[in-house]
Amino acid sequence: MKVTQLTPRLLSALILIGLSTAFIAPTPATHNGKKTINVKNTTNFDIDHVYLSPDEEDHWGDDILDDNEILHPGDDIDVEVDCGKWDVKLIAQDKSECQIEDITLCEADQWNIVADCPH
Repeated sequence: MKVTQLTPRLLSALILIGLSTAFIAPTPATHNGKKTINVKNTTNFDIDHVYLSPDEEDHWGDDILDDNEILHPGDDIDVEVDCGKWDVKLIAQDKSECQIEDITLCEADQWNIVADCPH
């Protein structure tokens, strides 16, 4: 099991990622078990890193953000993902981090990272 320090700021953000994907209508079209998903930062803080890991793995994959890329409030990116169950870890610019487990990718076209987090 991956061990990560949970902070209130990112804990609420990640919990709401899961909720926001559940309310977006699924689309059946995927290409070779892959799908492009739009990830949008609707929080009031910058996100420096977004890591994915297959659900049963004990390590994190590569950061889906490019080197020196920051997902500022209001920014979005398109990410091609393999369909299946994954864990997600976010790291904010202030180095706080959080993870959520068992997100089923390809059930939604967009992930909205949402939280009302004061600085």
